[in-house]
Amino acid sequence: MSQNSKTNTDAATDFEAVSQQLNALRADMSRLAETVSGIAGRRGGHIASDISDGLGEAKHYVESTGKSAEHQLEASVADHPLLAIGLAAGAGLLVGAMSRR
Repeated sequence: MSQNSKTNTDAATDFEAVSQQLNALRADMSRLAETVSGIAGRRGGHIASDISDGLGEAKHYVESTGKSAEHQLEASVADHPLLAIGLAAGAGLLVGAMSRR
């Protein structure tokens, strides 16, 4: 029983870590968008190539970070499938309850 509890705790911790990484990624992308917007406003048209390069780098960063988070989440689900189903069901019930109001 203690092994199962430890496994559930590990899976929940992994899930929380992935959620935190995705939230950090969203915040990073928001800051990047604000930065690019500010730069574009100050420099005008000649900055287009710099923005394009920056967006290319941002795209690469998002893809690599997203893939890393995706792989980590898939590994957690593969390691703890029942916990993943339980978390998904709980999240579904929570969203369903909130959407009824």
